[in-house]
Amino acid sequence: MATPAEGRTLEERVSRLEGAYEHLATKADVARLGGEVGGVLHQMERRLVRWMVAAAVISVPIAVGIATVLNHLLAAS
Repeated sequence: MATPAEGRTLEERVSRLEGAYEHLATKADVARLGGEVGGVLHQMERRLVRWMVAAAVISVPIAVGIATVLNHLLAAS
């Protein structure tokens, strides 16, 4: 039974392996992508915090207003 490497020189085998892995990322590619992803996540976090603070600031007066209206309605009856 013949193996795929049989009859090939070392150079042929190495060049075949190098060609098979061209689509893989290098350490530099992974590091660059990690930096980009970190930046995007930081921006998303800032936007979410702003929305959460805004929602909390807006919801307190609304809750107080609803409680006041309900209090007046219940007191009137």
